[in-house]
Amino acid sequence: MWSSIEQIIKPGTLSEASVLLKESGSVIFSGGTYLVSQKDAEIHTLLDINHLLNNQINLDGDELHIDAGCTLQEIVNFNDQQLNSTILSACPSKNIRNQRTIGGEVARSRTDSDILVFLFASRTKLILSGSDSLVELSDWNGEGIIVKLIIPPHDVKLERVALLDSAPAYVIVGFNELHDSSAVCVGGKTSKILFFHTKSEPVEVDVRKFMDEVEASFNDDHLGTRAYKRQLVSSLLQEMAVVI
Repeated sequence: MWSSIEQIIKPGTLSEASVLLKESGSVIFSGGTYLVSQKDAEIHTLLDINHLLNNQINLDGDELHIDAGCTLQEIVNFNDQQLNSTILSACPSKNIRNQRTIGGEVARSRTDSDILVFLFASRTKLILSGSDSLVELSDWNGEGIIVKLIIPPHDVKLERVALLDSAPAYVIVGFNELHDSSAVCVGGKTSKILFFHTKSEPVEVDVRKFMDEVEASFNDDHLGTRAYKRQLVSSLLQEMAVVI
């Protein structure tokens, strides 16, 4: 691993893992690709929960149920065309897809994760350990261990702006048109993931407020001003047939 790691613990249950996770310097270890690449010196204990997570994928009616232990490659093999396209674009390396889990992708909460933006836009719901209640991803506070994702029927369009196709995007926009409403998600080099759910005919004041939040979430940098990135988001949404 890396020099700051003092121990790797395999908890007997997810409940035990939840307790150990509260200790400073402890972090959940599943696929581990992000942890290994970042080598955070403040982390000294890895909680290996691979043996506690299932890795099944199935359709329940028209909902896609994905266990948190599923790797990105296992999801690609299941053949949800829109989700697969997002995964392959975000993670072109099959070796990494074979290691990275969907639960870890969500828990990592990277704002520049194409996959996370897709899941927000698709109105994905989570099942957390120790609870039978569903929590919509957009409402999740980041606490608890994810055991399952439930993706409702969706029609997500995803657009990204990056310096290179293979580089992390600095603007990501996801749009999901439902039968009586729309869901919009914006990520990239932002301070947080931004989510907006509206009726098919959105209220102008709500739209303006959301776009103000979008602009405020960016920084002025070498990639452009906040106002420029707001315009990028607006243009991408218009291309998706959304007027914002």
